[in-house]
Amino acid sequence: MTSPGVHAFLIILRVDRFTPEEKDTVDFITKIFGVDAAKYCIVIFTREDQLDEGQTIDEFVNSSAELKKLVEICGNRKFGINNRLSDEQLKSKTKQLLKLIHDTVKSNNDRCYTNDMYQQIKQEREAQEKRKKEERDREKQEYEDQIYYSGWSQGRAKGRAEAKTAAKEKKQAEVQKEAEAKKSYEDGEGGGCGGSSCSGYTSNWETSWDGESFWMGDN
Repeated sequence: MTSPGVHAFLIILRVDRFTPEEKDTVDFITKIFGVDAAKYCIVIFTREDQLDEGQTIDEFVNSSAELKKLVEICGNRKFGINNRLSDEQLKSKTKQLLKLIHDTVKSNNDRCYTNDMYQQIKQEREAQEKRKKEERDREKQEYEDQIYYSGWSQGRAKGRAEAKTAAKEKKQAEVQKEAEAKKSYEDGEGGGCGGSSCSGYTSNWETSWDGESFWMGDN
């Protein structure tokens, strides 16, 4: 940074061309040096001789809304220079430009744009970037936590569903087992052997259901 500081930021534009990048020049300067830097900006138009015949710099600026806005941001400080000037004319133009720069510093309470101002803006910019980073990190952590707890909740729900299914299957198995045991018991009663296989008679005499005895014959 020059001492005692920057007297002015000169934005050089050609009258026959105004690119999208040039439209954002002031935004770039204020982003690096802070919004107060615009108070030190001067728009310099080169190739003034290529303006339409009889057209002034003011008329040229007013013919474009974007160009007019750019100059207004710079406090309407503008200057035109002809590339085909003679040495004497060039010296005169140079004096006019230096006076405009002097007036710019004067309009800022005779203060140049200093290194301290730049350092302050730099610190503010770094603090802002730090806050943005912390905000991004916080949002990222919240997103990861959301994914984690969502998976955890789904896992619990799945576990409960599986447990419920297992209990249901166990109950069905128990009911089926009881049904099979009951059927087996009933089948055994109907066969007259108390559920056991009959290997032979223990006696040749058996008693009928009405209490009378009868001969069954030899085994």
